[in-house]
Amino acid sequence: MTKKTKSVLATTVMIACMTLSFKILGFVKQSVIAYYFGTTGETDAYNLAYTFVGTMTSALVRAISISMVSIYTHTFIQKGKDAASKLICACLEFMLPIAPFILLLVYMLTPVIAKILGPAYTPSETAVLKHYLYICYPLFVFSIFTMVGTALMDSNKDFAVSRTESFFTSTVTIICCILLYSTQAVTSLVIAQYLSYFLFITLLFIRSRRYVNFQFVRFKDVPELKVILTAALPVFIGNSVFQINKIVDGSISSSLGEGNATALAYAIVLEDLVINVIVNNVVDVLYVNFSNYAAEGNTKKLSETMTSAVNAMICIMAPISIITCLCATEIVTIVFKRGQFDETSVAMTSAALIGYGVGFISAGVRDIASRGLYAFKDTKGPMYTGFFAVACNVFFSILLSRYIGIMGVTLASSIFLTVNFIINSFILKKYIPDYSLLVYIPVLLKQFPGAVVLVLIIYFFKNTFNSNILIFGLSAVVGLTMYFVILTFMHINEITLIKEKLIAKLQIKKDR
Repeated sequence: MTKKTKSVLATTVMIACMTLSFKILGFVKQSVIAYYFGTTGETDAYNLAYTFVGTMTSALVRAISISMVSIYTHTFIQKGKDAASKLICACLEFMLPIAPFILLLVYMLTPVIAKILGPAYTPSETAVLKHYLYICYPLFVFSIFTMVGTALMDSNKDFAVSRTESFFTSTVTIICCILLYSTQAVTSLVIAQYLSYFLFITLLFIRSRRYVNFQFVRFKDVPELKVILTAALPVFIGNSVFQINKIVDGSISSSLGEGNATALAYAIVLEDLVINVIVNNVVDVLYVNFSNYAAEGNTKKLSETMTSAVNAMICIMAPISIITCLCATEIVTIVFKRGQFDETSVAMTSAALIGYGVGFISAGVRDIASRGLYAFKDTKGPMYTGFFAVACNVFFSILLSRYIGIMGVTLASSIFLTVNFIINSFILKKYIPDYSLLVYIPVLLKQFPGAVVLVLIIYFFKNTFNSNILIFGLSAVVGLTMYFVILTFMHINEITLIKEKLIAKLQIKKDR
């Protein structure tokens, strides 16, 4: 193994450990929030407002920062540090003047925005929602600095600093809840956001001075800025589609009764653990390989890699999905049930989590298919697919929520992911003619024996123990072990390959 490979591996392990540690801290933060606030109408208003500001940020600012990473790296290599530094300054100069106009626009449109977010709200409830929208809007400006700063750190492989944002957010939020809850109530969460942004931006500014010489530049002297904006447009439109999906979910959940919007937010926290730790890490690595194969014109290798990746994702996510759905109440109780978070809150959040859990497989395979299209520089296909999938989500959210409440909203999101994957797969045939969805059917069918055994194991522990920790812990450990033992006897190539690699590594360690 070369020094470069070891360095990459060490960095990956370090980032993975940091991500997991901060995710655990994030769970503690959410538990503290649940303890103090539970699921109330006011927390609904805060979550709707904060989610809207987050979607506005992600759609616009993140699109530019994603495009900035590759252009900054190219500029640094081709033209040197000074040109790359000017590019960062140009991005800030371009984005900061736009922020006041966006803020003015959303402030003027607040009555309309509040009506969209809370269509069933009474005048008094709408007034509370407007209040939180007004005080959350300026967070958009702070996000500009964090997005650009994080992109700068990642471009220079300074990953540790950029990953500390969640540490600041979680730590400050916990402290603010404890110290300010009695006087500021839910507003203490907004104060925590401002303080954590300030601390993180300060750290980014101090660290970034080693990479950037901050100065005023003329746009005409930085032609790369136009390239970034051009590349960001499809990403912006694509991101907007998925952010609209979140707004729709929040809007529909707010009409289901007090506490449902907050329950949705808590369920998203649990869903994010699975998606961020498993799906995103796998997909990011695959994207590099897909891009290389596409650039080489090796569509056969790309197709084989994608097929193996989807099959492996099915094998990984299927048991996690089953455990999440059957142990949703135990999971939510363990993480959140304290203080103001009562049985009603548990019931609503568990129902929302079940709907998300159904779509774990779709979440994993959808991202693999979309990265395959991005590898061929096809950004329009996923964008159009996203529009159609969002339309499906809106239809099924409205329909299902009438019959099964908050679970219908999250179940519609799982349907949205499935539809998105299927359509993207058909688009892939344009670049990989022999690609077919039928290749995944044998692996899906081979999940059935393990799924049956896993369900029986979970119900056995549910009927044997009263402790939520024991039920979930034993179901996860024993159930997952038995599931993968059964898969090894089903002759699935991806499972066999993983087993052989593990045995080889153990043999190497034993020889040493």
